[in-house]
Amino acid sequence: MRSIIATFLISLVALAATGCGGGKKDHALARVFDKYLYEDDIQDIVPAGTAPDDSAAIVANYIQQWIQEMVVLEKAENNISDDFEKELQNYKNSLITYNYERLIVEQQLDTNVADTAIQNYYNKHRETFTLKNNILRTVYVKMPAKSKNIQKIRTILSGNDLSDKKIVELERLAANEATAYNFDQSAWITFFDFQHIIPVKTYNEEFYLKNIKNIYFTDNENAYIAKILDSKVADELSPIDFEYQNIKNIILNQRKVEIVDKMRANLREKAEADKEIEIFKK
Repeated sequence: MRSIIATFLISLVALAATGCGGGKKDHALARVFDKYLYEDDIQDIVPAGTAPDDSAAIVANYIQQWIQEMVVLEKAENNISDDFEKELQNYKNSLITYNYERLIVEQQLDTNVADTAIQNYYNKHRETFTLKNNILRTVYVKMPAKSKNIQKIRTILSGNDLSDKKIVELERLAANEATAYNFDQSAWITFFDFQHIIPVKTYNEEFYLKNIKNIYFTDNENAYIAKILDSKVADELSPIDFEYQNIKNIILNQRKVEIVDKMRANLREKAEADKEIEIFKK
């Protein structure tokens, strides 16, 4: 990379050097007011294996962009208010603090959340888990309308017993042809998401969910087969299985807050013990 820069920009280096005192400035490629761009600053901008001509073009373009940015920055720095300087410093402080706190959390956070912890949280906060949408547990298959396995799948799904043996059989029948399927009988999904896979049409979702159990229809390309196992409508208590990941995230966020609060308290305590904190009275 250095040889490319030296070959292509030898004249720029010489020109920049004439305006520099010495030391690191001897390797300057460009100057805008009191800001310098050095060879070391652009060592990583050219991907390995780039042809020399392309490398030179990338470097030249980078220098021009840097010059333009520095020209605007110089004008901006001379015209910003003291309030903006304070905002900038506050943002810098917040960014540094945030990244340090994130590092501490990454080092100390226990991401294992026991099922009992999730169950306990659910039991204590049941009043907060009210459904905003209609949801259902369902097994379904979407497959080409010409498939020879449609009737076999319909027969299995129309039965009252979906044993593990029958689920294995469904997976075998769907594996090679189905474009979408779900045989997890414990998973809840919103009716909205269900309609994106099995495009049923209804003007009354609640009535549909309470009265329809077996679904089968076709269009020009696909056959849609589904069995509704259970459903809950908006404003009912949301089942724990539907809230599982949400509760886990809440518990993890609580742990993150506790880690940060403890870190802050420990640092404050140490600073006070070391006499590094003083409050001056006016």
